[in-house]
This record gives sequence, C-alpha cells and structure tokens, in this order.
Amino acid sequence: MKFKNVKEIINFLYELADPSTKIIDENGDMTIDNFKAELEEALNQMSDKLGI
Repeated sequence: MKFKNVKEIINFLYELADPSTKIIDENGDMTIDNFKAELEEALNQMSDKLGI
C-alpha cells in the first residue's frame, strides 16, 4: 500500500490497531506475521516522509 501523506499513514495505523477492525488479506484472515509486515511498511513509509 502506498500512502500519499503522513496523515493517511496515521489513520491507517489507528485502523490497524482498532480491535474491532476485521483485517483480511488475499489468503483469508490476516496472520500475525502479515500484520507485522503491514505495520512495518506503514512505519517505514512514515519515517521516509518525515525524513527520519
């Protein structure tokens, strides 16, 4: 997933962290490894956009 700005990334992270959010990937329910990969990718993109 590509994000346009930091606000979009933060909104995604809040949604990802919400226990009521049902997360589905291409193969069905998201595994913890897939969850961690999504989280890492979002944080990496945010770091890049912030110049960290």
